[in-house]
Amino acid sequence: MRGKYTIKEINRIPELLKKGKEYKITYDKDKKYTFIGCGSSYNLGLITTKMLNKNGYKSNVISGGEVIVFDKVPQTDIGIFISRTGESTETVKAVENFKKRKIKTIGITCTADTTLTKVCDETYIFEFANEESVVMTGSFVYILNFLLNGIKKIDIIKDAETVLSKIKEQIDTIDLKKYNHYVFLGYEEEYGISKEGALKIQEMAIQNVEYHEPLEYRHGPKSILNEHTLVVINSKDTKKEAKLAEELKNMEAEVILIGKGKDIDIPYNNGYETPLRMILPQYLGYKKALIEGYDPDQPRNLTKSVILD
Repeated sequence: MRGKYTIKEINRIPELLKKGKEYKITYDKDKKYTFIGCGSSYNLGLITTKMLNKNGYKSNVISGGEVIVFDKVPQTDIGIFISRTGESTETVKAVENFKKRKIKTIGITCTADTTLTKVCDETYIFEFANEESVVMTGSFVYILNFLLNGIKKIDIIKDAETVLSKIKEQIDTIDLKKYNHYVFLGYEEEYGISKEGALKIQEMAIQNVEYHEPLEYRHGPKSILNEHTLVVINSKDTKKEAKLAEELKNMEAEVILIGKGKDIDIPYNNGYETPLRMILPQYLGYKKALIEGYDPDQPRNLTKSVILD
């Protein structure tokens, strides 16, 4: 059965959030943090960095590839390396670049006894969140919530159950055969969620995708919008974003506005609600993949971990 692992891993998101409540990370406003990852793991660092910086902490993010190609290591006190499998070559090798500069290294992975767990000074291992499928889904939501809870503890378990149900109900009513162009819009941490959302559709369903800031979409990108475009707006509950949604609907696009009392009712909560917003593109990617005849468990040209010689 195509996608059996992907849907299982999306469905267990509330369970993952319950299981992981005992894990905790803390941040120090006197320290500088750098997040390192590739693909979805990079996006975890991007979103968390946006949240840390706007809450008075100092953080940045860099891809493992940029570190190892250019030996580029930002001035920092702690490097946090994220790899679901613990074996992503660029991320694992980047640890060496940080350690030779005497920077503390922390690994985050869902797999024990991997290279990342052996080379980092400390490691968080979430084996209960490991996944059979290639594409990162439930583990992304869990790890993001874990990282954000280090800034402020927010319990989203009950909300996750409700949101998951509502998202399925909404997406299942859309004729996805009609759409071959997907656009995700959001500001700041919601931009990171939009970037990751676009990646899910690209990975699972092999579709044409974009991500932008909401009002920036008017400045050129909307030229290719048409009746085959589906737009997801991760709003901060502003009037301007709601107005943009109406404008794009009038241009014949399908629009899903995420926000308080909107198409998907997830009120903006200073970014702490972002793990909930990730459920929609994951389920959307899964459904579109099935419709197109793809197996979301085994996307074309992709493996669970990029391992280089």
